[in-house]
Amino acid sequence: MRGKELLWAFLEQAALQVYVVTAEHEGTVGALTASSVIPVSFEPPRMLASIEKRARSHAAFLQARGFVIHLLAEDEVKIAEIMSSKLTPAEKLEAVGYERSPYGPVIKGAKSYLLLEKHAMFDAGDHTLFVGNVVEGRVGLVRRPLLYYSTGFTGVRA
Repeated sequence: MRGKELLWAFLEQAALQVYVVTAEHEGTVGALTASSVIPVSFEPPRMLASIEKRARSHAAFLQARGFVIHLLAEDEVKIAEIMSSKLTPAEKLEAVGYERSPYGPVIKGAKSYLLLEKHAMFDAGDHTLFVGNVVEGRVGLVRRPLLYYSTGFTGVRA
């Protein structure tokens, strides 16, 4: 096994936190699930989100001044299912409900999220890496994070 096949096989063995990442530019919205989201700096506070270039939402992220990262809990699996569906980004947001912010749509009732001002973008093959400065957000209690493992959503078992 080599290359892409090797990477897919490797990642199928990893339990990855599920996030929803959103952006908006002049009325065009981006909304999708993501698992490639990481902190890159605490001083200044920065996060990174990796967005596939073929994603319908990619153009909105390229043009937006910022983006929003939502950390999902196990009881928010319906949001993850909608955000990973074939609906358009606008239809996804309408289905879950959202409020506008200067940095992108915020899902109504989201337990934990960060608003980020775009700091930099990097080409990374078939993805673009978006780095943002944390501006504000909300940290609610996420007792059981939503994970993606193998081929589906799951949670942490105690």
